[in-house]
Amino acid sequence: MYKVTLFSDHNGCAKEIGCGAVYPLSMTQGFQSGDIYTDGKALLFHHDCGFAFLCGSIGDAFLYDVYSLMKEGGRRLVLFSEKEYITHFFEKLPNVSITTRYFYSYTGQPVSAVNNLYTVKKIDREMTDHLDGKITPSFSWNIDAFFQKGFGYAVICDKTPVSWAFSAAVSSDEVDIGVETAEKFRGKGLAKTAVNEMIKAVTASGKKPVWACHSLNTGSRKLAESTGFIKTAECSVMTIK
Repeated sequence: MYKVTLFSDHNGCAKEIGCGAVYPLSMTQGFQSGDIYTDGKALLFHHDCGFAFLCGSIGDAFLYDVYSLMKEGGRRLVLFSEKEYITHFFEKLPNVSITTRYFYSYTGQPVSAVNNLYTVKKIDREMTDHLDGKITPSFSWNIDAFFQKGFGYAVICDKTPVSWAFSAAVSSDEVDIGVETAEKFRGKGLAKTAVNEMIKAVTASGKKPVWACHSLNTGSRKLAESTGFIKTAECSVMTIK
């Protein structure tokens, strides 16, 4: 397989992806970066955050190439697919872990508020240096691009961001929400506040908020449901052990 140079040519194929299409669409529509590989029939979208998606006419030879890229490509590749034959293909390969990811759509209304100890601010450049966690804008964005095409909100305590939600992926129609709370501030409802600020901003822009998480991430699942999301799909997740 070889790399594609003109991403916009493959926007139609990206739209056919059933779960998590906001990530490949973020690439074909020019919001975010990554790599696209093809053998002329199938496509692999490999987002900068490491998430990867398949579409087109996918044969075993292409899947072996994807497997090789997962093992030896030099950066993280987490493959999502709702197609059973792809899951069965990777089940037979050594050193592959297969789990499940849940996808959610928004149907409700944001309703939470913060108490007097906390304020909510839009994430700015200075603040990004103080977002201490794995799920931050730098997880899926070049920071310059984030401030041009993405956005997020943080709950502030004593001038320090302690919980935040942001646009982990952006397409012309959807925004996938990423969220994290500093460990010692968890369990206080702060993530719900940050997420609701994101929901309001996303819906005001005319786009749809979407959510996804590992099936065993109970905290993320409960947070999604408490802020008005409902589970609409699931898929397999393939990674190298």
